[in-house]
Amino acid sequence: MSTQLVKDIVCPQCGESQKYNMYASINPSENPELKDLVLDETLFDWRCQRCNYFAAMAYPFIYSDPTAGYIVCCNPVGTNDRVEVTSSIKDFVRRSVKNLAELKEKILIFDSSFDDVALEIVKNALCEIIKKTYKVNSLHAYFSRINKDEIEFAIFLPKKTDPVYHSTKKDVYKQSQEVLRVLDYVDAKGFIKVNSKLARKLVEDYENL
Repeated sequence: MSTQLVKDIVCPQCGESQKYNMYASINPSENPELKDLVLDETLFDWRCQRCNYFAAMAYPFIYSDPTAGYIVCCNPVGTNDRVEVTSSIKDFVRRSVKNLAELKEKILIFDSSFDDVALEIVKNALCEIIKKTYKVNSLHAYFSRINKDEIEFAIFLPKKTDPVYHSTKKDVYKQSQEVLRVLDYVDAKGFIKVNSKLARKLVEDYENL
């Protein structure tokens, strides 16, 4: 079940004290409205009722979907809360992310019944092409949706607020699945970070076979 905590917040602008709802854990089956806040990336939003001061109150929490069989530990930058892998979650897909954007991506991936590790390999390859296309050294990319026989990603380029969207064929995803099969890939213990670093290592391991 979702676990709510109520904290007293003092507005840094006007000094008004007011209540703020935080969540140590979120179960989307029981509280779909909280899932909507995650997908809107507004879960951390706080606005002073007196002076309208706005702040993002980032904090660590657990997002657990027992029905879909996955659990994600969200640890915003600067926090380091660790979650013990108990017998009740040992069979869950376990992931660690650092912000709401990454958590949103995991939800969209798992809700689409995709393997996030295979999809990360696809995304990493696509990002290398996009970097050359736009002549940039870095960018952020997130799974967006399935569009017929293509997989769409939202690409955030440096100094650009709005994303551009790029797609690749589902066949590329199947090739990534084959890479994992050949490598006999199995998730490490605990909560793992599925990111570009992991994707590059897996591709390198595959190429060195």
